[in-house]
Amino acid sequence: MRGRGARVILSQINTPKTEFKSPLEVFKLAYEHEQFVTKLINDLMDVAIAENDHATKSFLNWFVDEQVEEEASMEIIVNKLKLIGDEGNGLLLMDKELSLRTFTPPVK
Repeated sequence: MRGRGARVILSQINTPKTEFKSPLEVFKLAYEHEQFVTKLINDLMDVAIAENDHATKSFLNWFVDEQVEEEASMEIIVNKLKLIGDEGNGLLLMDKELSLRTFTPPVK
């Protein structure tokens, strides 16, 4: 059975990487992960469209929009880190900029 009420089977999640060569490597991996998450959401939306499940499509729209922002955010950080390189002052400024980010919960 597909759609609401279907049985969910979860699989094992691999242990995340914990050692990195540079901040750029960390954010490149984060950007790749955001692209992966986007694909998963798009795949879910494809199923909702194929099933003509309007409620699920409506639910997923927020996630689609959020992923556009998340990918863009990671891409901006990666591009800035490419410009900075291993330069200490630039990394310090980038760290300060990122520390000012705040979470804004979705409006219900």
